[in-house]
Amino acid sequence: MLLKKTIKWTGMILLGVGAVSTTLWLTIPRWLPVVAKTYLPEGVSLSLTQPRLQQWGVFIDDIALKSDSCTLANVQQFTFNYQKQQIDSLSFNSQQLTINEGCFSQLSFADKKETAAVPLDIHALLATIPRLSVDINHVSLMDNQRYNGHFQLKSDTNGRLISYQGDNTQIQALIRDNQWLDIKQLKINLPDDNQIELAAEIALPLNVDSLPENGSISTTLLTSHYAYPLVFIAQWQGNSGTISIAEQGGGQALAVLPWNVTAENITIEKGRWEWFGLDQPLRGGVNINIAQWQQGLTGLRLTARLNVMTQGHAGKGNLVMTIPETAINWLDADIPIQLTGIVNKDLMQASAQLPVKVTGMLTDPTIEFQPGSLLRFKGQLTETLTVKDARLPLAGSTLSSKGFNGHLNAIVLAEDTIWGDYRVHFAGRSTDFLPDQGNWQWRYWGEGNLLPLKARWDIAGTGSWVDNMVSFETLNTGFDVLTYQHTSMLAPRLTLLTPFRWLRDDKNPLFEGKLKLTSQRIDFPAGGFLDRADFIASVKGQSPFRFNMKGELNAKPNIGPITINTRWDGERLRGQMRWPAQPINAFQSLLPEKLGITLDNGEFYTQADFSIAPQQGLVAGGHLVVKQGSMWLKDGVLEGLDFILPWRLNGDEWQLGVKQPVQLRIKRVNNLFEMTDITADLQGFYPITEAKPLVLSNVKVAMLDGTISMAKLALPQHEAAIISLDNLELSRLFTLLKVTQFAASGKVSGELPFFINNNQWIVKDGWLANSSYLTLRLDKDFVDSIDDSNMTAGVAMAWLRYLEISRSWTRVNLSNLGELVLEAEIQGKNPLEDKRRQVNLNYRHQENIFQLWRSLRFGSQLEEWLEKSLSDLGSESE
Repeated sequence: MLLKKTIKWTGMILLGVGAVSTTLWLTIPRWLPVVAKTYLPEGVSLSLTQPRLQQWGVFIDDIALKSDSCTLANVQQFTFNYQKQQIDSLSFNSQQLTINEGCFSQLSFADKKETAAVPLDIHALLATIPRLSVDINHVSLMDNQRYNGHFQLKSDTNGRLISYQGDNTQIQALIRDNQWLDIKQLKINLPDDNQIELAAEIALPLNVDSLPENGSISTTLLTSHYAYPLVFIAQWQGNSGTISIAEQGGGQALAVLPWNVTAENITIEKGRWEWFGLDQPLRGGVNINIAQWQQGLTGLRLTARLNVMTQGHAGKGNLVMTIPETAINWLDADIPIQLTGIVNKDLMQASAQLPVKVTGMLTDPTIEFQPGSLLRFKGQLTETLTVKDARLPLAGSTLSSKGFNGHLNAIVLAEDTIWGDYRVHFAGRSTDFLPDQGNWQWRYWGEGNLLPLKARWDIAGTGSWVDNMVSFETLNTGFDVLTYQHTSMLAPRLTLLTPFRWLRDDKNPLFEGKLKLTSQRIDFPAGGFLDRADFIASVKGQSPFRFNMKGELNAKPNIGPITINTRWDGERLRGQMRWPAQPINAFQSLLPEKLGITLDNGEFYTQADFSIAPQQGLVAGGHLVVKQGSMWLKDGVLEGLDFILPWRLNGDEWQLGVKQPVQLRIKRVNNLFEMTDITADLQGFYPITEAKPLVLSNVKVAMLDGTISMAKLALPQHEAAIISLDNLELSRLFTLLKVTQFAASGKVSGELPFFINNNQWIVKDGWLANSSYLTLRLDKDFVDSIDDSNMTAGVAMAWLRYLEISRSWTRVNLSNLGELVLEAEIQGKNPLEDKRRQVNLNYRHQENIFQLWRSLRFGSQLEEWLEKSLSDLGSESE
């Protein structure tokens, strides 16, 4: 009986244990999360699928840690194995662990009541870890996929080996003898070709509340922003040590920071640093004191002084940042900082007087600029531009990760040796503004001098910068007068017809707008003018440094439209001008009134290409054409004018006639006497030099029933230009001269060697000769008057009363003072006196030709100018 009862109770107990065990096993997904919640942070829960038994282990499809709004971590295909060999061994394996880093940042940990407890002994904790292995085939970081990898942990009698291997992350560490942490390898490839490598040997502390007694950490940073790998070394013994930064391979020491830790303070005293990654080396000192550090982040009190030393043309500069003893509240900071001093670099100098406060969360702080905050700059910015004074008052504005808020003003006073001096004011207000982010509304005004055009200018307008759109809404700028090479533009003014927009987009940038330039009057050197000119242009491109402009110029009364297209690439302005065919009488105002010319019929057109750059100046070229022009002169008329002018301009040098010479063709000019079939070609350079002469050629004019021509006149002149006279009819000349005492008929020819810049002569050793029989007739009254006064002279004059000349040779010389000397040898017969007797006459005549021209009504402006020019030339030669 006893045996039966024993068996019965034993069976019932075993059945009960089995039932309970089976129930517990089948309900693990229900009760295990409840038990785990006690040990998990508030708001975090555990969930898992039903476990399954395998040989010597347990398999779970899915295990997850969740918060109220997201999944913190998820383990898939988890396997737990137990193996009993000489030493028990545990094995944990998983195919994938997924971690959501963003979800962790959403957790809010509730404060728990602190209870006095013995600090956890690290050595004892490590000794309790059994022999085990953990293998996670793929660790996936949702926000940092580039750092995914394979995790392994092995614990045995030799220590604890931790390994993490990925494409951009390699970590291998060993806990040795439960006393030392050896980081054999820590290598992380950061974006933009940056890299961190770390190796360390650290003596583990006794408990979690104490620091390691001694150790060293060596970290290598490879960055694309610095030419050499940087090595960070931290060494300590007891409560003091140093942190040093240097270039790998024994290069320059960049920082040495001695530190000391006490129960109350962490201090860095007499630290020094240097930086060689910029255009000039920077160096300075560091002094930092962190008090009450053991009270945690909320109890810290910070005192600091840092400075940076610079060197420039103005000498040494020292910029100092000081922080008085201040409580550090990471959630609601209020840290006063004073930034004062000077920074010198090359020819520039910046000075700062910036009292600021750092407020808000230190993970996203706000800098508040206090009253008196001012940045100033001065110095030579480029070879030509010098900033006399640039001021940026910042008082009342704030700066955060969102950008600037408040007033953003600037005052710039500068001088450019090429473009002149100017003073410009900016006044604006910003809202969360950073370049291409936020909103900045502004207005601007200023004035200056434009040296190249000898003008005083002013400017005013409004604009904005909203996100990546920069807009100039209004612009009104003008000059008192623009002057370039004796051409002046009176009171020009530039305004916007549509706002200028600059879309600063990397893929689809855009810069566009429409402007208008007006001028009351344009005066030219010789006395001509344009009355009220308007230039309207549309601008379109990628930025203010790369755009195209298309415009039209119109002027009163009916000049234009003149098309002007330009392109600016940030360094050079290139363009072309096209003036379509127009009647030449539209340009009457371009001719000075003193010329007495009235334009009548004909056609005019021109075009030009140009390029302007600071170093080269103005380079241009084109051609000008007049077809079938006619005009009224003071004393006559000009008809059939054809004129072609190819030209180039390089700075102040003109090239007249490029591939072909300048061509002048005139069918007829009637001014005192008639001239027809006039031709002249011009080719060369101005100003004139020996290497670049100016050549006048193919000069020809038909007049007096003959022709006058000149083959070539080269300037500078080294040999005479021969003016050829061919078969000129004397009767027509004497008729035009209206001489009453005598008359002549017949044709003469000759050559006159012509000089422009001879120190004595205009014509030297010229000659005239008859090319047919000449006839000379003296007025009867003129001869009788001579006979009455002098009988001997009267007999001689009787032979000359009518003379048929068979040979005439005249030597001609004209000085540059206008003295004309004619020496003539004449042979002929007077058939009225004696047909067979030959008359020989030697005649010398001297007269000032300038005075003669006046007496013969050669009083036009052109002749007076020629007289004055030749006379001045003779005076200079003497």
